[in-house]
Amino acid sequence: MDTLGIAIIVISVVLAVIFKVVVMKRIRKWVDQDLIRSLSIGDQTKLTKLMELDQQLKSQETPRGERHQQLEKLAESLNSTK
Repeated sequence: MDTLGIAIIVISVVLAVIFKVVVMKRIRKWVDQDLIRSLSIGDQTKLTKLMELDQQLKSQETPRGERHQQLEKLAESLNSTK
């Protein structure tokens, strides 16, 4: 195998890894936004509160699983008060 062939393989692998990382980050963001929208049940005030809590938890670097649990707890408490 010559140098050009090796270079093409290395570049292809690097680009594939970068593409996967970018796509996975976007999918995670879409899943998080979908969860928040589904928990708000179309109520704009609930949506705002859930998005604020999500931003706070992200800034505290809370793991995604724990963030989702806390968002679900807040949504339940907001639903039970109405």
